[in-house]
Amino acid sequence: MYFAWFLYIALILGLYFLSRIIVKYYIDPAESYNFAINSICLSFTVSMICILMVPIDVFVTSHPNDVISTLHQPINKYFIREVFIYLYIGLLFITFVILPFNYFYSEERALNYDNDFDLDLSEKRLSSKIIRSAKQTVYFIGFICVLLISGLVFNPEVNYNTSEKLEWVKTMFDVDHLGEQAISFCISIILTFGFCLWVIYGSYGLTALPFQLIKGARSLEEEKSQVDNDLAKLREKYRAIQEKYQKSSSKISKGDQRALTNLKRKERFLNLKNEKIIELETQTKSLQTIFKIISPFRIIIGIICLCFSILIFSSLAITTYDKITNSSCGFKCGYLIQEKTFLNPIDTLYVYSSYYFPLDYLFFFIFTLYIFICTLYGIIKCGIIFLKGFEIKKEQTQPSSLFIVAAILNISILVVCNQLMTLCPQYATFGNQHYYDIRTRQQSLCTLEAVSKVEAKFICQMTNLSTFYNRISLGYPMFAVIFFLANASFLGLSSLMIFIFMCKKKASQIDVNEDDELDDESKSLINI
Repeated sequence: MYFAWFLYIALILGLYFLSRIIVKYYIDPAESYNFAINSICLSFTVSMICILMVPIDVFVTSHPNDVISTLHQPINKYFIREVFIYLYIGLLFITFVILPFNYFYSEERALNYDNDFDLDLSEKRLSSKIIRSAKQTVYFIGFICVLLISGLVFNPEVNYNTSEKLEWVKTMFDVDHLGEQAISFCISIILTFGFCLWVIYGSYGLTALPFQLIKGARSLEEEKSQVDNDLAKLREKYRAIQEKYQKSSSKISKGDQRALTNLKRKERFLNLKNEKIIELETQTKSLQTIFKIISPFRIIIGIICLCFSILIFSSLAITTYDKITNSSCGFKCGYLIQEKTFLNPIDTLYVYSSYYFPLDYLFFFIFTLYIFICTLYGIIKCGIIFLKGFEIKKEQTQPSSLFIVAAILNISILVVCNQLMTLCPQYATFGNQHYYDIRTRQQSLCTLEAVSKVEAKFICQMTNLSTFYNRISLGYPMFAVIFFLANASFLGLSSLMIFIFMCKKKASQIDVNEDDELDDESKSLINI
């Protein structure tokens, strides 16, 4: 058992160093400081640990009679429940306390700070900046406390037409417990916001990343040829307008004057892009050969990623359709189903691999890491859509932007945990637990419907994860309906993006936009 602890600690350290590599790649070295880097890495690591506890929860719940203990601590369902509670509290503390404090502190630190000489030119002391950041963090926490208080007093009376059928389910989940309702309500509000982010960033990342790997980016030769062609067309238009007024000797019209101004701006932009191409050519001549060598492997990796994405989409679609057609209570309980009727590929893979633990843990880790990377990729490519001025670029990203990215990822992880109830419902609820069905006289997988039977009532044990999220579905059906509609939106948007990326041309590897050109122009004016 000590070897298992060693492997788990190694996994945590591996996740931390992977997070550190990601942060170091994007953060601006002139703006970075150790506390910021460590906070973001801690956030990434804890969020991944939260979701990677799910296979352990499934294993322990599926083997209640196997007494497992380590460091004088029995590893059972109740212990895993406490671990989940501490991890979720830690994740929420990082998301709503540590990251906001770091964000406000980085904003205070950025004021009157000379990056060239690494000097703080402001009159504020470090202690005053910390106090000011702490005050702003308290205001932010106060808003979260309002949600908590709302959860404490919010106690809707759910009125089921099918209450007789679901009474045993409601009793099993203890949906009338006020304290649990408060926590569930607050988590539901966070999940509602998180699903909006998941629909946008998750759907984009899961579709864009595979196609980006398969298609690749345009070569520098193609980029240079395109820029030269654009410059030639632009100069031809510029010459045509000039010749028009040279022959007539008339005054230039306002429309043509605006056209010339736009042409000059586009020419400066294309010249800047050309400079970037030349810079990359001088820096990466040796790398171009390497990229050509590994290109086949990139395509293979892209095809594997595309297969993963298709599996995820198909599993979500199958369970969503199953809920629509086979839920006995529909909207009134968030389309909760008591037993699945369609084959779900990821669910089936997890259930059968769980017989050979930790094989299911390995599969779960691969899929989870893939979803994490795709979500991060979606955030990087789409940007922080609800805030302007927060761009994520290699070695140019402000710490404040990365704090927001970390918070989005943390909330997205909570959503992914909820998505497991749709992605792999059997595995996330019961694992591979079986009971002896008296009617069919054979072993059957445990289901919610089976728990109501006498022969399975004390045999089929539910995981902590499913107990919590199903309690939300029954205690707050309106949130369950929102989550269900968000899943449908996710599938619809993903289908649209698959079609778009199939038709889209190769992406450009020159990261230049017109804002960069305007920044350079403003800098030159300042120098004058």
